[in-house]
Order: sequence, then structure tokens, then C-alpha cells
Amino acid sequence: MPNARYAFVAVTVLVAVSCAALAATPAKPNGCTPDQARMLAIRAGQVDAVSRLTEMVLAARVSAVKTVGRALGPGSDKEILLRVFLRSAQMAGEPRVYSDGVAEVDVEAPVDAVVRKVAELYTPGEHETGELADLQYVAVDGYVRAGGRGRALRDPSPEVLEHLESVSLEDLPEMFPVGWERVTATGRVESIRAARIGAYRAMAERLKGVYLGPTRKVGDLVGGSSASEARFDAFVRSLPVAGPPRMMPDRIAEVTVAAMVPDLIRVLKDIRTLRRAETWTDDQLDRLSIRLKVRRLTATGRGMPPASEVRPADAAVVAGGAPLPDWAAEAVEARAEAPFSPDVADREEARVLAARSAKVRAISAVEKKVDAVTLNTGVTVRQRAAKDSRFRRDLKTFLSSVRIVTSRPTEDGNGWEVNLRLSLVRLYEFSLPRD
Repeated sequence: MPNARYAFVAVTVLVAVSCAALAATPAKPNGCTPDQARMLAIRAGQVDAVSRLTEMVLAARVSAVKTVGRALGPGSDKEILLRVFLRSAQMAGEPRVYSDGVAEVDVEAPVDAVVRKVAELYTPGEHETGELADLQYVAVDGYVRAGGRGRALRDPSPEVLEHLESVSLEDLPEMFPVGWERVTATGRVESIRAARIGAYRAMAERLKGVYLGPTRKVGDLVGGSSASEARFDAFVRSLPVAGPPRMMPDRIAEVTVAAMVPDLIRVLKDIRTLRRAETWTDDQLDRLSIRLKVRRLTATGRGMPPASEVRPADAAVVAGGAPLPDWAAEAVEARAEAPFSPDVADREEARVLAARSAKVRAISAVEKKVDAVTLNTGVTVRQRAAKDSRFRRDLKTFLSSVRIVTSRPTEDGNGWEVNLRLSLVRLYEFSLPRD
């Protein structure tokens, strides 16, 4: 599966190279405390990481020529459902925040859960597979991971700060305009329009599924008559939007509509009269509010902008607009092995211990290689760290971002090997002189 490996490496490089211009902007926006600036940067990094994980999944192949994204249909309801599912990706490890305000965040999702979700949305055709071998290949310990980077919003409002501080780190928050920077005004309008249409469709389906008795539903009363269906459709489309549209950072607009149960009961009584359906009694319809136990029902629709209304991403620019030096465009790699201990009888415990030992050895090798890198000033990383405390702190943060490329049994089956990789772009950025 060489192509899958190269695709993963390309994603890793892209994570490191993109947003490099972040390092040229102030670390703390006006009106923010240092803790709030840190939180905003971490949130932006989380958004970027979830976006990259989503693109990785959409790029996985179901056949030699068809990707998940193509199979589901770009911008389709099925793609939206997959994107919403991937919002549940959890942070892996601790966020890494540098002194220049840039935060790096890793997120992960169980590869088996991703495969099952895709299988729910798409049935493979002939010569296609639902195994998503691309993702299985890059998964580590059963998880597919992606990293992202971000920096605090420049001028967040008090309302935005309050909202973000109230949202658990387990959830992906709305933080407009993050995620919508490349979408045109028309694209945003189209997204909201599609979301509103979807909300009305979802509300109609929900209301028709409401039980009026042990076996009969609202749909049984409404269906079968053009006049009653038209009356019901008019009621649904007259429902108000509950709150402003939510412009989620995964470029999905969400609109929620609300229906008051007393209003629904009145419409159902009108429809009963239109259909002369005397078997549906007032008492039966009035008891609907008791059966539902709520006075208001809501439904949410989602929409994405047309691809034609999304501007292409700008080419990556390094900090200060300077060309990226050759050394910064490279990555440090290291491989290490560790044998299974003959003193550990349990095979799984022996595997864990060997994997841990191999990772420690590989990390040590990465650190030595990074220490030997010569910066633009002509000094090595080790020499700079010995004299610059801020650089030394950032270096420690940077080294913790090393990525596991593969973690697998050795060829002879008697031990475990770990391959690590660390792109040097971030090192170049925080090594630059600052005002």
C-alpha cells in the first residue's frame, strides 16, 4: 500500500507547512487575557485538526479510482453526515502552545468506528471495498490521527469568548469566521438556504412520525390526501427559525426550526375536518401534548456551500514572507526496535512494554538529530537552546509533537518497531528573530 503511505506523509507535511504565516502575527489579541488567548489558539488548532482528519477520511479509497468523498457525493447529505460524525474526534494528548501564540492540536478517531460510519452511508459496488485500507494502513493503535495548528482570533467579542469558554473541549464549537474565510458571501447564503430547507424537511419527517395512539401516527392522518398534505406542508414551512444560523467551523451551516405543540394540534384538527376523519377525536389529538411531554419540538437542517463558491487555498507562506530554507523543508525521521522480554509471559503486556521501549529509543534518536540541525544564524539547535531560554521552552514543546508513522511487529516477530517523523517547519518559525 505505498500510495496510502505517501498520502499520509503528504498530509503530515501539509499540516506542518500550512498556516506558517501565523508566526508573523501578534501572540495575544486585544482584550484577551493570556489564558483566553491560549484557549482561542487551542480551539483554532482543534478546528484545523478536525478539518484535516475529515479530508483524510474523504480521500480514503473505496476502489482504485474512487474516494470516499466521491462515493458519497461532494456536498451531499451523506458527506454532511460524515463530517458531523467526525466532529466527535477527540484530542490526542495535550495541546502544544508556543511562545509566538501558535497552538498545535492532534485529534483522533477509532478507525473501526470511521469504517462503520462510512459503511452506513455507502454500499460498496463491484470491485469496491468498505475496508478503507488507506486509513487502516496509517492507523496507530486502532486510531486514525491528524494534527492541526491555529492562533487566537484577532478581535474576539466578549460573546464569542463566553461561548467558547462554556463549550467542553470534547465538542467542536462554532467560532465564525473560522472555517468560512474562503467561502464567498453567496456561498454562505446558499449554505444557510440549504440548511433551512433541510430543517423543514427534518421537521416534517419528525412530526409525521409522532404517535397519536398505540399504533397510529400523524403521518397516517396527513397522508393520502392532497389537501391535507398541502395544509400540513404549509404549516411546516411557516415555522419560525429558532435562533440565528450556526456557521460551524467544518463549513456546515446549521438552522433549527421550532414547532409549538398546541399549534400542531390545531393544524391536525383542521386536517381532520378536511378529511372528514371523525375517527380522530378531539381527546385523542389533545392528548398529544401529554404524550410528547414538551410544548415545543425542534429539528435541525444542515447545508454546505457549493464548491464553486469556495475560493482555492492560497499557497503556503512562511513567516515574514521569506523563502523556506532547504533544511526547514525537510523532516527528521528515526526508527527503533525493542525485543519482547522473555520474562513477561503475557503476550499483550510484552507487546506494550516493547512498543514503549522502542518509542523511547526512537524519540531519543529524533532529539539528537534535531540538536544537530544548523539554523539560519549558523549555530546549531543545541547551541541556541543553551543560551536562549524562550527558544529552549519552545524546543521542548516542539519535540513533543513528534509523530508515530508506524508501530508494528518486527520482521522476525520477536519484538516491536516504531518509526517517528518530525517536520522542521515549526522549528524554523520559532527560531526566527522577533521584535
